[in-house]
Amino acid sequence: MQRIRFYYDIVCPYSYMESRAVESAEDAGRVVVEWLPFELRPAPRPLLEPRGDHLRVDWTQNVYRRALALGIEIHLPRYQPRSTLVLAACLWAGDQGGLRPFKHALYEAFFCEGEDIATDPEIRRAAERVDLDPDAAIAAAYAPERTARIAEIRREAETAGVRGVPSLLAENGESHWGVGGLERLLAGEPLVPRT
Repeated sequence: MQRIRFYYDIVCPYSYMESRAVESAEDAGRVVVEWLPFELRPAPRPLLEPRGDHLRVDWTQNVYRRALALGIEIHLPRYQPRSTLVLAACLWAGDQGGLRPFKHALYEAFFCEGEDIATDPEIRRAAERVDLDPDAAIAAAYAPERTARIAEIRREAETAGVRGVPSLLAENGESHWGVGGLERLLAGEPLVPRT
């Protein structure tokens, strides 16, 4: 069984789709996964315009087609928030043994319901949906040590060659950026790092 590190962001549609493949392989006992948050656009990087050309083109040409092929419901979000708070809450949910359902609740709220998940009410609602303590989820989202951990994870990932999400890092140090990395790894094919 191979061990991998999987880097994701809740606001990335490709992370949303690829996480399902990773979860399936994890459930089948094919890989052991360390789930690591990697903020796509940390401050002060500018956020994308929710109705800007970049998103419209990418979603029209790539995201919707891939999601349809996978049978995944997904919609272009109305918001493009920073994900620092939700990723800090994800670290906490992982400590509680509830990362997977918590991530799913956030992904559903963002990509299916069109909610701004980087708000206290949405973090609270995601925790409530999966029977985690909503007050503790909010506190964790603002905990300086969790924000520091997110920054530390990013530094470690970048040192290993990870530059975006979704990305996986194999035990041998090879990385793959984008979708299909796990499939390639399990098939013994070369991984494709971000250059």
